Amino acid sequence: MKLSDIDKVNHLVAALADINGLIGTAEAAEPVAFQLLIEAAGDASFKMSAEGASTSHSRGTEVSTGFLASLKDLAVAELRARREVVLRDLGALGVDTAAG
Repeated sequence: MKLSDIDKVNHLVAALADINGLIGTAEAAEPVAFQLLIEAAGDASFKMSAEGASTSHSRGTEVSTGFLASLKDLAVAELRARREVVLRDLGALGVDTAAG
């Protein structure tokens, strides 16, 4: 490993710790803690969540727990995929990423 790669490794190790924390949080959260925010121009944005609109000034719609459970599964899968990218990048720099 080159000395110049140490900064890259340190950055990736920090990113790995962060993503592992996010995965733990997402996995531990109940499906009703998830929401989908659809951003659009002006006042067209809205969210899909267990409670629907959170204030009288925001738009939202209430969705089923099944929808939110699917959203949770998608979020966890995306976070795990991002973790794999970080692990691959670490491996490319010569870091043994096998769980010890």
